[in-house]
Amino acid sequence: MNEQTANPYNMMIELGRLIRNTNFEPKDAPDELFNYFSALSQMMEGRSVKEFFSVFPPIKRYEDDGIWNYYATIEEIAEMGTEFTKESFQHLLMKHCYENKYMQCLGLAFMDCTSQLYKRKSGRSIMEEWAIDNCITVYEKRNGEILPKLYTVK
Repeated sequence: MNEQTANPYNMMIELGRLIRNTNFEPKDAPDELFNYFSALSQMMEGRSVKEFFSVFPPIKRYEDDGIWNYYATIEEIAEMGTEFTKESFQHLLMKHCYENKYMQCLGLAFMDCTSQLYKRKSGRSIMEEWAIDNCITVYEKRNGEILPKLYTVK
């Protein structure tokens, strides 16, 4: 790995571009992608939270509609402390950076690859497992076939 590639910020940008600009699908290479995210997480450990958000600032969305806003993100940043841990970086990927256009595709890819690996091991996706554990019907019989249950979202 050359010095430019070994920079975790460059690695995030390169992976983000690969996901956004090609036909790359996390489900096609979940093991490799998981290893990539593991390496990123290790490289981010001990790095400055402030530095990260200067490279990948959250989008300034001020409307408080109960899903996400800039003020909630600022509160989350303050709660992270000054340096990342491996776990806090992964938590950030999966939860708190969706409104940053560069981090959104990485967070979704990370969740997709972990779900694919879980499904390979258990036969169910993480979401299916969560739904079943919470007594939410996942499948139903329709037209003589067992199909995913469809829900109307209002």
